[in-house]
Amino acid sequence: MSLLKNRSSMVLFHNEIGHRSHKVRIILQEKEISCELEALDNYNLPKEILDVNPDGSLPLLIDRELSLYNSSLIVEYLDERFPHPPLLPVYPVARAQTRLILNRLEKDLAYHLDVIENENSSKSEQTKSKALLETNLKNSLIMFGNSSFFNEEEFSILDAVVSPILFRLNFYNIKIPNSKAAVGIKSYMERIFDRDSFKSSISEMEKEKFLI
Repeated sequence: MSLLKNRSSMVLFHNEIGHRSHKVRIILQEKEISCELEALDNYNLPKEILDVNPDGSLPLLIDRELSLYNSSLIVEYLDERFPHPPLLPVYPVARAQTRLILNRLEKDLAYHLDVIENENSSKSEQTKSKALLETNLKNSLIMFGNSSFFNEEEFSILDAVVSPILFRLNFYNIKIPNSKAAVGIKSYMERIFDRDSFKSSISEMEKEKFLI
């Protein structure tokens, strides 16, 4: 049976344990978007998926004639298509500032978790990325202590990006410093992991792998 034909609703093809797919599922839950979920093996994608996704990665969102295969683009598309509640600032300056933070999170945290999660990464590459992720997280502690959410007073796209990363730290043995500066991030993790949208976004495979 074709994966792409005869779809009457939006569908997300996702990796059940990847942090980027988890990010999109959080957005779907936060905005209560009706969307079919189809889990696929990130290392054995069907040809018809690769035909519309030359990047060869997950997640992939299909919405009628539109195919989006970059998780950041998917998240921004969903926020624009379903504007309530807004997860990006409304005003251009604030939106630009948020995108700068997103770019920093991408380079400092998300990229290194990509390396760690990738089965094709070498042992040395994974070890290096673990060390850099731990260091970059330590340098970002101040971002967690001044607001109810990550640098904001309301849940935003920043939380959808950073929370799946934090959710995986313990499994990959990435340490949060045991210091006064870390009180904020530990409190943040408790709040965000207890949020209904986050709990509903966790796949069964993630529950088995990361909830230990």
